Parts: sequence; C-alpha cells; structure tokens
Amino acid sequence: MTILEMVIRTTIGFITLYILCRVLNKKLIAQMTFFDFVAGITIGSVVASSMLMKDIPIYIGMTGLILFCLYTFLSSIVAIKSLVGRKILEDEPTFLIKNGQVYEEGLKKARLTMDSLLTGLRKKGFFYIDQVETAYLETDGTISAMAKPPYMNVTQKDIHNIQMSRGISQAFIIDGQVLTHSLNMLGKDMNWVDQILTKNNIATIKDVFYAQMDGVGNVYIDKRNDNIGMPTKS
Repeated sequence: MTILEMVIRTTIGFITLYILCRVLNKKLIAQMTFFDFVAGITIGSVVASSMLMKDIPIYIGMTGLILFCLYTFLSSIVAIKSLVGRKILEDEPTFLIKNGQVYEEGLKKARLTMDSLLTGLRKKGFFYIDQVETAYLETDGTISAMAKPPYMNVTQKDIHNIQMSRGISQAFIIDGQVLTHSLNMLGKDMNWVDQILTKNNIATIKDVFYAQMDGVGNVYIDKRNDNIGMPTKS
C-alpha cells in the first residue's frame, strides 16, 4: 500500500464516519445501551479494516459501514416508534430495590451481586442501604436510586437539623452466609448474631439475604422472603 493510497483511504474513511456519526446523533455515547456499545466497536473496526487492509477495496468497506450504520439507525427508529420494539432492542429498567427492600429476583435478572449493588449505590451517595426507597438498573448499565423521604436532600427548613454521622456501615451477612471477618471488625461474635436474629423473629441465618451494622449500632436486615427491611439498634 502506497502513502497516497493510505491518505485516500483514511480521508474517505474519516469523512464517511463523520457523516454517519452525525446521522446517528449523540445517543451512542449519551445513552449507551449494550447494543450501542457493541455497535460503536463494530463501526470503528470496519473503518480501521477498510483503511489498513489493502485486499479490501475501500468502496466495499464503506458500503459495509454505511449498511451497518443504516441498520443501527433503523433500530433506533423502531425503538422510538414501538413500545414492543423498544423492549426487544433496548430492554427495560430492572428493579434492584423495591419499597425499601432488596429485590433478589432483580439482582438475578441483571446478574448482579450484592457487592456490585452496594458499589453502585455508594457512587450515588448512598452508603446505607436502608436509606434507599427504590433502585433501578437502567438500560445503559448504570444504577439509579431514590432515597426514602427522611433521607432526601436537605431543604432550607431543615438547615439547622444537623444529625451526627453514622460512620461506615459493615455487612456481616450476605446471601445467608455470615462474614466472619466483618464480625471481627465489628467486635461481635455469633452469639450476638443469634440475638439479633431472635430479636427480629428470624429463625435461621439462611433466611437473611443481607445484614449490616453502621458505626452507631443501627442494624439493617433484609430477609429472603422480601418483607420490609427492618432497621434495628443493638
């Protein structure tokens, strides 16, 4: 491949890609679904192959690129015009926390672990799971969360109602299993766990999906049967 041919291929690829990206708009970045992510990688790969592989005529590469972008554009139109098409092409948000309780079925559907959920909530500013009323996994892979009324953003009338910090929360039961290391960090033992379970009318540790304690002793328990989570104080 000569320098001149490389310049021509690169120029044609750049102009074609720029025009197609303008047609596809900013959605590929602003509201990227999994399909948009894969489509973006594919578009870049087609352009790179067309520019660097001499055995692929440039018009063949650009034709394939235009055709793929056309399909991507048409899929976005279908998603806008049709509710059924939108669900097929873009899926829909998945409940992760519903009515203040962890929704295990949602975690299974999204293939998320409890640790992943906690990480996503911390990024949203929620370090205590009992502060969250509702949480979704959005179609772009991010987690959205709404606080319970007592924990919503402060207003002017609340400006003088300053409460002490609750410290760092520590999970001590996840998916029916006691985290021994966490118990040691909390300075607690299995006798304390048994007392907490008895206090909350829970027969066995296997009935607990998630449990944590904050720095001031507040204990939050979410049971497997999806009853309302119970914040208590030991």
